[in-house]
Amino acid sequence: MLRLLLIRHGESVADIEKRHEGRADFSLTERGEQQVGKLAEYLSKHYNITEIYCSPLKRAYSTALAIATKCDLQLIKENALMEINNGHLAGLKYEDAERLYPLPKDGLEIYKNLPGGESSLDFKCRIEKFWHEFFEKNNGENKTVCLVAHGGTVANLNRAILHLPNDTDIKIITGDTGFHEWLFTDKHRKLLKANCQQHLTQELL
Repeated sequence: MLRLLLIRHGESVADIEKRHEGRADFSLTERGEQQVGKLAEYLSKHYNITEIYCSPLKRAYSTALAIATKCDLQLIKENALMEINNGHLAGLKYEDAERLYPLPKDGLEIYKNLPGGESSLDFKCRIEKFWHEFFEKNNGENKTVCLVAHGGTVANLNRAILHLPNDTDIKIITGDTGFHEWLFTDKHRKLLKANCQQHLTQELL
């Protein structure tokens, strides 16, 4: 059976500086590194991880590297797992972005591109394409695979697994180093854990 862990990176510098992240390549904070250490220790004790795919952006790569080091595995970098391409917004503080690139109050329509970037629909389709190719290759295999990425990427992976429509009103939230555990059998796809952060102490949540 295929067991899948969808993992979000730890706290990044952009999180505490209130900046748009997306394709901006920020590192983890010291707190983020501590979160990642707890995650790696927990996963190595509770799962027999066989493969780790990750976004190449620093915050996800550093998170994945900690897990890989603990489990003595090599990383597989996958560009398709990168966060949404937010174009000109990447790295801007929230207030500067609102001034320079004001967006509609209710947000952009799903098919409209972010300034200089991609649309939410393009992002969703990119993740769905990766998911279908990954699942076709790995379904039925007896392995435990980690996909280490970003909040938006993890949300879209869950949507792809659940076959949610483009206009769904379901929001899938993942906290720092939170993970979702899926088990794929011959008949079912089972969600065993959602946004699990039980590896973190209260101070690191």
